[in-house]
Amino acid sequence: MSSSGIQNAHTAAYRALCLGALLTRGGLETAVKPLYDRDRDIPDGVRRFITSRHWQEHHRLNQWIREERLEPYLSRAERLLLSKSFPSWTERNLTVAAWRSESLGVILWALRAIDTLPAFDTPFQAPDVLTPLEIFTPTIDFVWQASLRPAARLQHLRDTADLWNWRARAAELERMGIKPPEGLSFAGIIRLTAEKGHENGLLPAPIDGDFPAFGRAYARMSHAQAVSVSHIAHQRCAALNWLCELSSEWESLPVDNV
Repeated sequence: MSSSGIQNAHTAAYRALCLGALLTRGGLETAVKPLYDRDRDIPDGVRRFITSRHWQEHHRLNQWIREERLEPYLSRAERLLLSKSFPSWTERNLTVAAWRSESLGVILWALRAIDTLPAFDTPFQAPDVLTPLEIFTPTIDFVWQASLRPAARLQHLRDTADLWNWRARAAELERMGIKPPEGLSFAGIIRLTAEKGHENGLLPAPIDGDFPAFGRAYARMSHAQAVSVSHIAHQRCAALNWLCELSSEWESLPVDNV
């Protein structure tokens, strides 16, 4: 760990490149998956031709990882996914990899490669987080020119992400029927947290005593919207915990520590 309590900029740059490699592989897997849908009548020749083209990109990606010596920086899970035969990822693999765009976006913002962050109800788009990495090109400039934003800004955003992650967990506990301590209510705890977060400059102004999302109170989101916000908060909080060195291990991140 660095003495400042923040990850080294070069380490963060390599983490971004590894996430970029994972997302790129996920994109290739997603592109060919419909070809193997049993409900689609696709001629074998067409299926083989399109798969072959994407397999070549898969081979190119693996070659880039080797040539740029990224293997030591890959996490265990990333190494396992990237080593799978192509195409072979499950729906679960695709979903997990796709949400890593939120972690990557935060790291790129920290590295000044992205100017602004979407709100916590708005996910990053894969092209926006992959473009700054210039996958398949030499990585030396990206790594050695890497520079992190001030520690105070990273820690401030981490505190914000922590609150959103806490709100997602509170919603899950409420759905599970778990009761808060006697004399308290989820609504009351959430109201106080939302107001305090706004006072501290960590959250937008509350709506109906709740975190604002999609122009309404968090509790009034649809199920699909709630799932999306939960994933966004979890991934961003995890990446910021790592950047702020609350954990030095990428896959052992304390995202439930509030």
